[in-house]
Amino acid sequence: MEKINFLFGIHNHQPVGNFDFVVEDAFEKSYKPFIDVLEKHPKVKMAVHFTGWLLERIVQSHSDYIYKIRDLVQKGQIEVFTGGFYEPIVPVIPEEDRIGQINKLSDYVEGLFGKRPRGMWLAERVWEPQIAKSLALAGVEYIVVDDNHFKNAGYYEDELTGYFVTEEEGYTLKVFPISKKMRYLIPFEEIQDSLQLLKNSSTEDGSNAIVMFDDGEKFGVWPGTYERVYNEGWLDEFFSALEENEEWLKTITFSEYVDRFPSKGRVYLPISSYSEMMEWALPTRAKAEFESLVSSLKKENKYENMEMFLKGGMWRTFLAKYTESNLMHKKFLHIHEKIKKVQSVPPEVLDEYWKGQCNDVYWHGVFGGLYLPHLRAAVYKHLIKAEKELEKSSNESGERIEMLDYDKDGFDEVLLKNEDISVVVDVDYGARVLELDLRKAEFNLINSLTRRYEVYHEWISKAITHEEMEKEGKSKTIHDVILTKEKGLEEFLSTDWYERFSYIDHFFGKNFTLDGYSNSRYPEQGDFVNQPYELVKNNVFLRHGHVWIGADWVPISVKKEFELKGNSLEVSYEITNDSSNTVELHFGSEMMCNLMAPSADDRYLEWNGEKHHASYKGTFSANEVQINAEYEGVHVNLEVSEKAEFFVYPVYTISYSEGGFEKVYQGTSLTPAWKFNVGPHQSKTFKISLEVRK
Repeated sequence: MEKINFLFGIHNHQPVGNFDFVVEDAFEKSYKPFIDVLEKHPKVKMAVHFTGWLLERIVQSHSDYIYKIRDLVQKGQIEVFTGGFYEPIVPVIPEEDRIGQINKLSDYVEGLFGKRPRGMWLAERVWEPQIAKSLALAGVEYIVVDDNHFKNAGYYEDELTGYFVTEEEGYTLKVFPISKKMRYLIPFEEIQDSLQLLKNSSTEDGSNAIVMFDDGEKFGVWPGTYERVYNEGWLDEFFSALEENEEWLKTITFSEYVDRFPSKGRVYLPISSYSEMMEWALPTRAKAEFESLVSSLKKENKYENMEMFLKGGMWRTFLAKYTESNLMHKKFLHIHEKIKKVQSVPPEVLDEYWKGQCNDVYWHGVFGGLYLPHLRAAVYKHLIKAEKELEKSSNESGERIEMLDYDKDGFDEVLLKNEDISVVVDVDYGARVLELDLRKAEFNLINSLTRRYEVYHEWISKAITHEEMEKEGKSKTIHDVILTKEKGLEEFLSTDWYERFSYIDHFFGKNFTLDGYSNSRYPEQGDFVNQPYELVKNNVFLRHGHVWIGADWVPISVKKEFELKGNSLEVSYEITNDSSNTVELHFGSEMMCNLMAPSADDRYLEWNGEKHHASYKGTFSANEVQINAEYEGVHVNLEVSEKAEFFVYPVYTISYSEGGFEKVYQGTSLTPAWKFNVGPHQSKTFKISLEVRK
């Protein structure tokens, strides 16, 4: 009789900083009921991976669940995998962090469940050949990646029926391919379809294996799956089917398979991830073309034969595609340089630094958390905390000014820092502020996101609500249905022509309106917003530019100086008319401040004695504005030297995730602006003071 081995695994993950109610919902809908069902089927063996941060949360809140897993591990029914403790993208963190994070989770798993992991879950299956050595040095014997990795190396699907061995500098690592077809079948299609796929790969010697290892959240958390998987009994029936067919279908742990069967051969895999990720990582223009190509191939029934030659992008492109992602990545690399200079780093400081490497905020697709400000805020909080502790160890104190290529774009940035505030000034792009850390609150006040065109915006008119999907009566994979969390999101679709940071220098035209400004469709008359300034001295920046006035391109200079004074950041502007005629100017300096919740009563703006939610849109005249996010401990006073007209509006992005289209608050734009006349070769000065209050 022909036989086949089925290696089944689930990966359970919640990003660092996720809301308590989200974690608890996932536990109740997925993590707990899955194991409850598995317990009833003792003949079914499988693997489970928990990311460290999630596992710690479960230990704190559901110790009985941990005992249940431990019992199944001791019985040999469950094999627990290791990974980076805080689920980093392994290739883009330093090697010592790779090894350190893996060992931390392996130690934790061994302590909880009594067995040290041999296998590893690779976050988002992002593979680069050099990491094989790091994983081997961390004690990892084997990993799972997608069959896509192998297909990109020239292997066909019928060859991917076991594990292969790769190496880097002589360090070997076993690699299992995950079947994409099985990922798409389970749990969305009929159980018989999965059994047939397994039977098609069975052999007389029974040495072949098919791997299905995917997100645990697809068993209960993904839209419509709780009803199908548990209420309708799909998972229970699936496990029963595996047991009923045990004569030819063997569920087996990865460790048992490795110990019983040899490898299928040596392999060298190219840089890769799962196929969806490689599509999401493409630059927007290329992504649109790629989607069109895939669609046309599917219509011609050529896609399956051509898929192995369609490689898409690479994960690191997210760091080029999204400036906000790159800045977080370069912040932890900046901290890594500080770590190398310290003789001994306390474990709790290293932990804060590692938490800042959690992968979700660094990328965006149907999954990925870049568009979620609370996850970005968590990363900044942990990195700021680690940075402060490292500076204590190295006796860094007082005000410091440093020049270096902070964001690794080939141009130097200027860092100004004291005990209260840290600022990164981008000289070559408008002398804007990329990061404004309120260090005692461990909060990046900017933490915003540019409204970009995403290819999926073209789908929004086809989206249906969750209620509409439920009426259809069938659970579908997220790749087969377009969902939206609310109707009418099209009206919030805007695309910014400049990136959303702070102290952005605008010159407005006569037809300026707040509606146009908030939609990034307004007359920008100057060439200062996204153009280079020159560095006059450490903290003084100058641009000789122009402003379009009437029918003339008038030479105007803007000089701005950044100065830290205790708990205040003072930005002084000097605007000079370099022409021979008197001109009328309308100048504004735009700031972004993310108060995390647009309508919460404890996050608000206050001026002239009145409080307003962060979702406020309008204009007002004032000398100062208070910016408050009480939950985060943020209390800032923004004062201008001369009464200004303030333009205020909330910034919303429309993103697409496994839950569908949603509107996300990305911060409030706050622009003090002045209209004034300035004579030939005369100057006008302003000062904007940002004070951090207790």
